[in-house]
Amino acid sequence: MNDWPPVPMWHRSVPVPPGRPPLVWLVGVHGGAGVTSLAASMNWAGDAGRRWPGRIGLLHDMDSPLVVLVARTHMSGVNALEYALLSHQNEATPAGSHLVGVVTVADSARPLPEAVTRRRQAVEARAVDMGARAWRLNWIEPWRELEPHRMPVWDPAAVRNPVDEGDATRTPPQPVRQLAEQIFLAARDAGMELTAPAERESGHRDTG
Repeated sequence: MNDWPPVPMWHRSVPVPPGRPPLVWLVGVHGGAGVTSLAASMNWAGDAGRRWPGRIGLLHDMDSPLVVLVARTHMSGVNALEYALLSHQNEATPAGSHLVGVVTVADSARPLPEAVTRRRQAVEARAVDMGARAWRLNWIEPWRELEPHRMPVWDPAAVRNPVDEGDATRTPPQPVRQLAEQIFLAARDAGMELTAPAERESGHRDTG
């Protein structure tokens, strides 16, 4: 392990509302990254704030090891994202953490400055080299007037999610639904890969 400062982390289970535990944690790499709005749109994703889950395990009373990092598309946000990636690469994140991907959320409806565009591409490439996914979410104008508790949810377990009626209080905007589905599928696949060895071992014990 290299000499690298540990990231902020929870030293107990991440507090969540009653119900099923989150499949994956959204972690903001800086304040105002957009984690609260994203988590409000995905009832299977947990809002870990700006701290990594620390009580990681596969038991029912422990935190999921799956993490998605979230940053805004300004230079300080992209730099903070790279720092978080380097921390994970240098084993300064909680043991057992599994990085599913990174999300960059537009900080403006205007095009990115060229310098930020290049920087984001480089940081996304680093994430992909580490085996993670890289997603982008463009500016969502309706979110400017919606508080998180008024945001509708994309639910993968629903037989039929509401169609886009142009009402952001009834159904998530199309870019949010697409992002939610991609994160859900990536997290589900990562979770299956992590639990497969334990299930195989359990099967061997049962038949031994």
